[in-house]
Amino acid sequence: MRQREYSHNADLTRARRDLVEVCKRMYDRGYIVSGDGNVSVRVGERRLLVTPSGKRKGFLKPEDMVLCDLAGTPVRGEKHVPSSEIAMHVTVYEERPDINAVVHAHPPIAIAHTVAGVSLATPLMPEAYCELGEVPTLPYSTPTTSEVPNALREPVKSCCALIMQRHGSITLGPTLAKAYDRLEILEHVAKISLMARTLSPTGEVQGLKSEQLAKLQTFLGCGLGC
Repeated sequence: MRQREYSHNADLTRARRDLVEVCKRMYDRGYIVSGDGNVSVRVGERRLLVTPSGKRKGFLKPEDMVLCDLAGTPVRGEKHVPSSEIAMHVTVYEERPDINAVVHAHPPIAIAHTVAGVSLATPLMPEAYCELGEVPTLPYSTPTTSEVPNALREPVKSCCALIMQRHGSITLGPTLAKAYDRLEILEHVAKISLMARTLSPTGEVQGLKSEQLAKLQTFLGCGLGC
């Protein structure tokens, strides 16, 4: 396994700054508002750093981040409460040792698809498929409850981008930058889906054909996971 992006306590300062930057980007791009969303990264083998509960994510400071053990419990001396969705992050890290960052956001167009009952699972564009694979929509689960990690545990084993019905997206990556980039790509795909369905005389769109996906998988390794 490659060395982690934040491999020991000496990387904590950088990790805190990077989480602030990602939250600011999410807020500036409209992927979250107010206290929405949460982000975490692994720090070494036994810690994770996560955004705090109840704070405006677009205006966080490095010292607001919460250092926790792998069960999501703040380590001694931490002053803030970790995200109310900490169990979601813990579940991802339990199931995916290859994943070092988790980004949860509320991208409006992607989530609007779930409200309308329109799936984004069908791959529409080759580049997005190569990065995201197929993006499932999970049935509704109550935020901040055990329903969320329970619903995630199986699908997260084979996906790097998921949508929770009427709730939000979860994107994963070996690095924080990769997990965030996948959020951007997901919302970009949702925009194109919306535009294509608006322009289509029937309101329907066609995804990539099976033979096209097979070629992407054969020649580029696309859609085969993170």
